[in-house]
Amino acid sequence: MLVSMASYSQKFTLIEINAEWNSRNSLQYKELAGIKIQFARLEDQPYGVQKSVKSVPTLVLMKDGRNVHQWQAGINLKLKITEEEVKKAIERNKS
Repeated sequence: MLVSMASYSQKFTLIEINAEWNSRNSLQYKELAGIKIQFARLEDQPYGVQKSVKSVPTLVLMKDGRNVHQWQAGINLKLKITEEEVKKAIERNKS
């Protein structure tokens, strides 16, 4: 299991995108599925990225620099996500 967790973190990246005005609803996790979560402010992103984010916070799973899955907050502007959901997304995008 530790070997598989290490391989996740080598190929995959998690990035939380949130707006400054919604920072109180940022994820409380530092990592999920053995992958450290990086943080990006929506206001600091290029226009194309800002336009593609429909709700904050958004958690983006990236593999080799490309977006493979996203989780977006609901109307309450809170992101509900479990480690199991991240693991399933990683398994679907392993190959």
